[in-house]
Amino acid sequence: MFSYRSEGAAPDILYNDKPSYTDFRERVAQQIAKASEAFVGITDIGDFYPRIYQHKLVNALQAASGSSKHDHIRVLEKMLLRFSDGASYGIPVGPAASRPLGEAVLIDVDSTLMSYEIDFIRFTDDFVIFAATPQEAEYGLRILGETLFQNHGLTMQTAKTRVLPASEYFETHLTGTPEKEEARRKLLDIVGDYDEATAYEDLTDDEKKEIDALNLSEMLKDALAEGQNVDYKEVSFILGRLSALQKPELIPIVLESLERLYPVAHSVASFFKEFSALDQRTREDVAKALLTPILDSKNVPPSEYYCIWILSLFHHHRDWNHAETLLRIFRETHSDAVRRYAALALGTSGTRSQAIHTPKYLGSASSLCRTAILLATGRMGTDERKYLRQSLHLSDPLEKLCAVS
Repeated sequence: MFSYRSEGAAPDILYNDKPSYTDFRERVAQQIAKASEAFVGITDIGDFYPRIYQHKLVNALQAASGSSKHDHIRVLEKMLLRFSDGASYGIPVGPAASRPLGEAVLIDVDSTLMSYEIDFIRFTDDFVIFAATPQEAEYGLRILGETLFQNHGLTMQTAKTRVLPASEYFETHLTGTPEKEEARRKLLDIVGDYDEATAYEDLTDDEKKEIDALNLSEMLKDALAEGQNVDYKEVSFILGRLSALQKPELIPIVLESLERLYPVAHSVASFFKEFSALDQRTREDVAKALLTPILDSKNVPPSEYYCIWILSLFHHHRDWNHAETLLRIFRETHSDAVRRYAALALGTSGTRSQAIHTPKYLGSASSLCRTAILLATGRMGTDERKYLRQSLHLSDPLEKLCAVS
């Protein structure tokens, strides 16, 4: 890792100035030169320093130092808590001392990636993952994203997460931006520091005019064309903009590129959510296409992130139906989170025929999943649901409420 380290630093220096960011870029270039036909996955952590969980940081520092340093760490913990006005997360952005603290937080992330034999180089919160195929690069990004979220509640920055040929990365990130990127970057320049929560309606009138002057439909086709590398920031914004237009001719483009759109599943779900007037046949085809990857045992399954967002579409809109497939997902998944959203979807789209299969999973479910299952049982008959409530001897107030809703 090309990071801020104390090893080798002078006694009066906080950390060594080597390796530097220049060294990081040179090493990446050397790696690409060895395998120019390879692929890279690139990303960084969104709002890294402001979102560091202080308790996790303290644990990492204690594990990395001897017991003689624990008093120092305790003082640091109190100081950080004061800096954050009592909040248990965030460290100051800018001070040199924050840099090695950030390094400590990522020790377990580096270790996890190495345990999966993922070939990567990191500088602070910038990651470059090397792989022989795009699928392997996406796998590395997925492991990174899941580790960051599960261990630290951190997420990768969607705008900077991409998979692209190593040679293209060299051209665009190490030697400048080629002309072929200029058209696609124009949209991003107009959007500026685009936040995922920002909608088209939140842009200024001038920004809307510039956006409307672009052929977003063609840009989406180009962005998702075979051989192109997905700029997730661009695609996410275009899908959000086009969803309000309800253009069915764009549906095949999205479905054909579904696997490449897993990282922006929230935008995919939003895109389809807006289609209120689809004919029944088209809606059935779309529903089948969205759910099939979740049950596909022959290929690498999509992430929980994709599953949850797609299932939320079926939970909020009964017209999508497919209750039998939702029941299969509920039964076959090994993820408690996915089972929860499948149960919620069954509560909307299911019938008694599916609901009667859900209570048997209550014993092994988490508290959140239990409430979802209890909501799904609302499709059962009145008497049998009453008997179920009595047999469960529920004590949790929220579970009681879900059992009678």
